[in-house]
Amino acid sequence: MQKLIQGKGTPFTPSAQVIAILHDKGLSKIFNYSDYEYFKRLCKGAFNLPMAIVDLFIQYNTEIVSDYEEYIF
Repeated sequence: MQKLIQGKGTPFTPSAQVIAILHDKGLSKIFNYSDYEYFKRLCKGAFNLPMAIVDLFIQYNTEIVSDYEEYIF
């Protein structure tokens, strides 16, 4: 029987999930760890913690445009 060992840098941590979701939405530049820690405390009882934190990042940074804004599709 093999046992999978995951290191500390796995994408299953809430901070890595938040970064990945923000990156997918084109808002990777609004992430910082001080805001992340604050939002994490605010969303302590949330069902989907990473998504709740992402929602707060987006609400608090409404003036930031998407990373994809400059691309023509």
